[in-house]
Amino acid sequence: MKILFSHRFFWPDTAPYGTFLRRIAAHCAAAGHEVSVVSSRPSYNMTETTAPARETLEGVDVARVWVFAREKRSILLRLANVVIYCARLFFRILRERPDVVTASTYPPVVAAMSAALAAKLVGARFVYHLQDIHPEVSRLSGSALGRFPVFGLLRWLDTLTLRMAARIVTLSDDMAETLRQRDARLAGKIRIINNLSLDEGRAPVPAPREDGRFRVIFAGNLGRYQDLPLVAAGIARLFDRHPELELFFLGNGALERELKESWGDHPQVRFHPFVPFDEARAMLAESDLGIVSIMPGLSAVAYPSKLLTYQSLGLPVLAIVDPDSHIARDLAATGAGVVVRDRSEDAVAAAVEEAIAAPQLRAKALAHAARHDGRAVLDAWTALMDEFA
Repeated sequence: MKILFSHRFFWPDTAPYGTFLRRIAAHCAAAGHEVSVVSSRPSYNMTETTAPARETLEGVDVARVWVFAREKRSILLRLANVVIYCARLFFRILRERPDVVTASTYPPVVAAMSAALAAKLVGARFVYHLQDIHPEVSRLSGSALGRFPVFGLLRWLDTLTLRMAARIVTLSDDMAETLRQRDARLAGKIRIINNLSLDEGRAPVPAPREDGRFRVIFAGNLGRYQDLPLVAAGIARLFDRHPELELFFLGNGALERELKESWGDHPQVRFHPFVPFDEARAMLAESDLGIVSIMPGLSAVAYPSKLLTYQSLGLPVLAIVDPDSHIARDLAATGAGVVVRDRSEDAVAAAVEEAIAAPQLRAKALAHAARHDGRAVLDAWTALMDEFA
């Protein structure tokens, strides 16, 4: 069976989905399918990574579309790249005439709609892989795409795409329920397959204890939608009482300047710029608690990929999430982390204090990591493709 996977970013780009997609595509190729990937030249995080326009990786034919570099500096470049990528994807599907086409949620709405329309024209099955649910994410985050009348138009277009899909893959029960509430007729198409960890199944490494520090780390985009100033202020309440406590921000983003202005000179707060995962892994392994913070309501429309990476490393989690979410329920069931029950500095401080006083958290997180099975995720994807055979 001919399968065409697509996403704007693909390995060696540093976007997590690009790494997941390489492994999924290679697994499908190893299962005997004829697999191709359509992506763009590396441009995530404005890195200088290069890759050929066409190559074969692990039996997968990879085609990378030319797009403008350094698009984050200009909204016009971003819009131009959306048009270029979606148009090239559309026509490549028409030319290759695959049996199955997949698309994810970047660029939001339009990439999946382009792929779905082209798939329909050539009689291919379309699989919509939702990393997040748009435009609901835009509304929650305060983006212009979440405002009337753009929100209504994008939601209508995305619902049409969902209806065209033969299967819809999403990451959690919460996200699946959001889709069912949007259109009950989608229920039979939905499959829940969570993402792979970036750690690729390597054995977790317990944190060393030589320096006596208790490191709480946030790794990822320092964006506006994770309540990071609140989290930092809550943790800072414990600094005097716990001189061993260290708050570590690993990454860059829109709030980096604000956070540095508030905490950059504090001896118990550290900042480190974005690094590829192989370098970040050591910093995570030396930590004691990994922060997963998402704004209220977001767990119904998105799932933080960093959570899986923390868990695969055996790193206990500090979760600032909706208390009734799938994430909170899972942490309560496994004991592999602590959940902040309300969004206040006091609650953040109390949760971190609980973690400091609970050395068994690391053992529980390591036990949970041992149960993480990336092979099962890959097999779920080949089983999904077998539904079309």
